[in-house]
Amino acid sequence: MPLIGSRTLEAPMAENKEKINELQAVRETRRAQTLTEGEHLSAVVALAKLVGDFGSSLDLDQIFANVAEGIREHVAYDTFAILLLDELGQQLEFRFAVGFPDKVVHNWRFGLGQGIVGTAAQNREVIRVDDVEADSRYISATDIRSELAIPLVVKNRTIGVLDVGRRTKGHFTDGEEQLMRFLARRVANGIENARLYESVRSQSSMLALINEVSRELTSILDSEKLLRRVAELVKRLIDYQVFSVMLWCDEEQILEHTFQLAFDKRFVQKGGFALGQGITGTVAAQRQAIRVPNVHLNPLYRQCGHDVEVRSELCVPLVFEDRLIGVIDLESTEYNAFSEQHEQMLVTLAAYVAVALENARLYERVREDERRLEEDLDTARQLQIGLLPKVAPETEGLEIAFAYEPARQLGGDFYDFMHCKDGKFAVAVGDVAGKGAPAALFGALAMGTLRARVSESDCSPASMLQEMNRHMLQPEIDNRFVAMAFGIFDPEEKTLTLANAGITRPVLVRDHKVVEIAIEGVPLGLLPGSTYDERTLQLQTGDFVIFTSDGITEAQDTHCEEFSQRRMEALLAGSTERSAQQLADELMDASRAFALGTPPELHDDRTVVVLKVR
Repeated sequence: MPLIGSRTLEAPMAENKEKINELQAVRETRRAQTLTEGEHLSAVVALAKLVGDFGSSLDLDQIFANVAEGIREHVAYDTFAILLLDELGQQLEFRFAVGFPDKVVHNWRFGLGQGIVGTAAQNREVIRVDDVEADSRYISATDIRSELAIPLVVKNRTIGVLDVGRRTKGHFTDGEEQLMRFLARRVANGIENARLYESVRSQSSMLALINEVSRELTSILDSEKLLRRVAELVKRLIDYQVFSVMLWCDEEQILEHTFQLAFDKRFVQKGGFALGQGITGTVAAQRQAIRVPNVHLNPLYRQCGHDVEVRSELCVPLVFEDRLIGVIDLESTEYNAFSEQHEQMLVTLAAYVAVALENARLYERVREDERRLEEDLDTARQLQIGLLPKVAPETEGLEIAFAYEPARQLGGDFYDFMHCKDGKFAVAVGDVAGKGAPAALFGALAMGTLRARVSESDCSPASMLQEMNRHMLQPEIDNRFVAMAFGIFDPEEKTLTLANAGITRPVLVRDHKVVEIAIEGVPLGLLPGSTYDERTLQLQTGDFVIFTSDGITEAQDTHCEEFSQRRMEALLAGSTERSAQQLADELMDASRAFALGTPPELHDDRTVVVLKVR
């Protein structure tokens, strides 16, 4: 609010003898009414009791009201005011007033040297005016004729002015001035003590709040909940009507409106400010707090997306490890609503808020990355399912079945069935080292390579594995290799020729007897120049040949005991009357049930392929 200018009175052209005589008569009358020494002492004691309340209460408004009422018994007045200097010591503002219009109390400010009260504050001297209309320093706020202004001084420092006025001329006497001087000294000391007490209490509240912030805010990872809680915590120490947080966007190079409250209600504001634009942009650019007592006098002020009539503003930067995070901005409908202490408190809080915001931002980034990864994994899973056979193929002389269960969304196990050019039938079961997406991708590479080679070659199992090994070494992917069994079934001869590159040995079930097919080899992609043996089985009607990955036999229970080859063979021994699919499902179910209750990280991909000779 602009300072009130001094009133310029037109100098009288000549002395008005009649008015002078009238004023002298008033003075004589007031001298006759001067307090006796005993009455003066009694008034001093009464006033001392009144101002003694300063030491026992922090409600200055109530104390001022009591003082104003109590002094009226000894010093009659029509207006009473206590004006205090602002934090910069430049303007007097009404702290308590009786008899003044509301617009004067709320809007007027007096600079040092302006008006009678401003002059009293600047010169640190009592000013008693018998007729304000004859004093050029007077600024008319009411219809008083007499005024007494006494500076409030503490430790040689002016903090304000005690001012009383009367509608009659020449009203205040020497004795009343002495009483008011006494009262002013006590009021000044009381105000200073109350301020010190309030400062200590505020610091205590601030420390308690910081402790609460350090414990609470860092555990809130949702940014919306975090900022709402910050608004609630700040409100406990600093009164505001509008609360805003703007966060810095590196990509757009602007401060973006992120969270806003007006009278504790959420509203959405789009857009933002560049560095150096407006109060918030300037705070972000300079990384220093800005406190504006009157936004209408500050050219940086920008009205934001609300209809609140803002009069003062406080904005502080949010900085984490010398990196700009954003700003916290408070706005008030009152002039000079934010003090230096408020600024210090908000700056301190901002350091903790910046850490909490950075934690929340990192969490949201990780959560978004996880969401994208989840989507990517789901897409990859669909692709992998698309690569694996969905139904068992029909082929002469064989009933084919399979069961498959990845340990994660994506698995490293694979299986495939292919028809060869010469009418034979190929079957493959593989197990890539590791689990998850890398294993699935390497498995997809192996399947693609296998299908291409089967369509081009004579399907010899040993040569097929040798060629696969050479091809799988080419990507030079560390710690990735494939264990795989590959077999060719000849429906005319009812023979199965097998080669093995390090996967669990297949088993043959015939007449309730289970026999491991003794054939082994080096996993694909592990050693260059590896060669592989072949073994041909003469099969009979009713025979089963079962291929499994190690996830079946190595499944562990809660005591870390494995399902084992022994348990699998015991289950297979009674399988001659079952279909191929029944046997595959039963084996899968048994392995899964055995591992029930164990942590997911101990699980491995499980694959079963069953060939039953018809």
